[in-house]
Amino acid sequence: MNKHHSHELSEHPEVQWALELLKPDPTYEPSFLSKYSPEIIFILGGFAYPSLANVLSSKPFYARIQKHIMFVAGGYIVSQFAKKLVDNYQAERDTKLRDYIIRHPELFPEPGNALFSILDKRKLKY
Repeated sequence: MNKHHSHELSEHPEVQWALELLKPDPTYEPSFLSKYSPEIIFILGGFAYPSLANVLSSKPFYARIQKHIMFVAGGYIVSQFAKKLVDNYQAERDTKLRDYIIRHPELFPEPGNALFSILDKRKLKY
């Protein structure tokens, strides 16, 4: 679990089912694109920006190669910062949801079987 997940699930048995829904799936393996999309986007953007600036100033797109290298390296650094920012945001969101569920267990009753509850309400007779 992340550093923000301070509550143990066994401490609150009345909302155990709701807290279980917030746990990450241990068998989930993200795809290549979802794993590396920030790097791909920021590195390509880091290469495209000086290329576009060169084309707009009537120079070959590959001129001033040191700027391309600097912007690609900067794009990688920004991508790592962005991934960390998103991970921290999602961890804080999950922590707030866990805390809300633990503080208000009356709002999270354990769900029953929906089909049987619908049939009971209609009192179908055969």
